[in-house]
Amino acid sequence: MPTANRTQHSFLLYLVSISAFLASLTQNIYSPVLPLLKDSFHVSLARVNASVSLFMLILAVMQLVLGPLIDSIGARKILLPGLFLTVIGSAGCSLAVRFDSFLFFRALQALGTAAVPLIAATTIGHLLSGHDRGRAMGTYQTLLSFAPAVAPVLGGFIGSRAGYAGIFWLLTGIAAVLFIVHVLYFPSSRSEGESLPAEAKPVSTHAAYRTIFGSKIGLTVMLTGFLHFFIYFALLVYLPVLLTDHYGLGLEWVGLLYLPMAVSTLAGSWLFKKIQHRIGLTALLFWGSLLISGFVVLFALTGMASLAGLSAALVLYGISSGFTLPVHTTLLTGEFPSIRGTALGLYNFIRYAGMAAGPVVFGYLQVYVHPAALFGLLGLAFATAVFVLLKWERTGKPVRFT
Repeated sequence: MPTANRTQHSFLLYLVSISAFLASLTQNIYSPVLPLLKDSFHVSLARVNASVSLFMLILAVMQLVLGPLIDSIGARKILLPGLFLTVIGSAGCSLAVRFDSFLFFRALQALGTAAVPLIAATTIGHLLSGHDRGRAMGTYQTLLSFAPAVAPVLGGFIGSRAGYAGIFWLLTGIAAVLFIVHVLYFPSSRSEGESLPAEAKPVSTHAAYRTIFGSKIGLTVMLTGFLHFFIYFALLVYLPVLLTDHYGLGLEWVGLLYLPMAVSTLAGSWLFKKIQHRIGLTALLFWGSLLISGFVVLFALTGMASLAGLSAALVLYGISSGFTLPVHTTLLTGEFPSIRGTALGLYNFIRYAGMAAGPVVFGYLQVYVHPAALFGLLGLAFATAVFVLLKWERTGKPVRFT
């Protein structure tokens, strides 16, 4: 690749990855100030929590809408309006004096940011190939993993000094700067060769979904992605209960014990960039998923025994997650070049479904099954699913849809 093109692609890689970081930051940064919103707007905590659920719902549904649109009209025509909506939504949240208005602008914010991570991964798939694409996906995943770790800390710091409005003014400023930079530097889709000839594409979104689910890679990534995020979010909601009720820790220590998993996830993303050219992506997907399931079982065995054992299990789980998640997007962008947006949008929708389902199903089941046993069963179920998919992947038999 010529040096000029490599420099331009590196700039675009970091630009879209930082934009995806903003989207994740927008989703997670105001969690610490939810009680402040309740008191400021004089509404129930249930209504405040509804703003979190509404944001997630819009993110999930818009993945199915935006993916095919990116494939058909290009990323720039979706990205720029999305960032503009993010600016308007963030500023509106800062200025809102009624909770209904806040909820409306929070919905606008979700509509605006929904496309950003999707376009980031799609753009990386268009610009790069082979191991370069894998390394870029590792960088992208590193920034995505960093945002949930830093967002609550940053939100709590700003919220304690400038209130919830200060948080949303920060998001407004970041989104405005990124909007201007994207206007100036994000390329026209056509100039980057984003669109392929019409005959290379399925004639409809339905046909695209048939193609994705009819592919071994597509179906395997979708299923393992759902199971991974199902277990991950069940773990996230159970961890503070375990630390406060079983170990008697205060909330400040609970927050600190999330850091080992977050930092180890970053380390895992860095590890992926180092090993992905030595090990096949499919092998990485299966081995990584098996390691995740094994460390979930380890968490089930050690989580209530000691803080040291719990922390070790979380670190190992974070590392294995960190080097497995970039495999998902790298495989999808390589497997479906003419429908990358649709494939990644469907993947995002499915992983959001796992995020939503995990805490709800786990909360229901733990009434009847001890949480440690439940995590053990979830880990074993994940491992069983991976083995079944691995055996199927090696048979050479395609999936048939009638």
